[in-house]
Amino acid sequence: MNRRKIAFGTYDDVIAEIERLEAGRYEKLGEWSLGQICRHLSYYMRGSLDGFDRRLPWLIRKIMGPPILRRILKGAETKAGAMTIPASVPAPEPDDQPAASEAKELLRRLGEHSGELHPSPLFDRLTADQSRLLHLKHAAHHLGFLVWKDSSS
Repeated sequence: MNRRKIAFGTYDDVIAEIERLEAGRYEKLGEWSLGQICRHLSYYMRGSLDGFDRRLPWLIRKIMGPPILRRILKGAETKAGAMTIPASVPAPEPDDQPAASEAKELLRRLGEHSGELHPSPLFDRLTADQSRLLHLKHAAHHLGFLVWKDSSS
């Protein structure tokens, strides 16, 4: 089965998708559970709001960051297994609920946030629109690896 191609227009759309996956059964098409995906997304959302604990080297941010950002914002698909900051890779958890709750709270905070966001570890300073699009595309990429199963099936 192929990964779902989904898109989100708002942070509330992501919250609704997380809640839909929480409420039913889902099949993993990749390695991570809903809880692991939510922990991974939370790492980047929390960093945008509260600051990241690390940044990639200057040369990587200046040479690799801009073309990667342009491709993502133009809609290029992120490949499964793409490199990420090791601290953002979640350990398995027996229960999805705590991580899902954390992600939903951070999504709400992002939706209500009106000030400047902290620089990205790879992309440095982003506009509010760039940051929003990046978080929405990131969530769509990862949540697309979970296929919701109707409880009646």
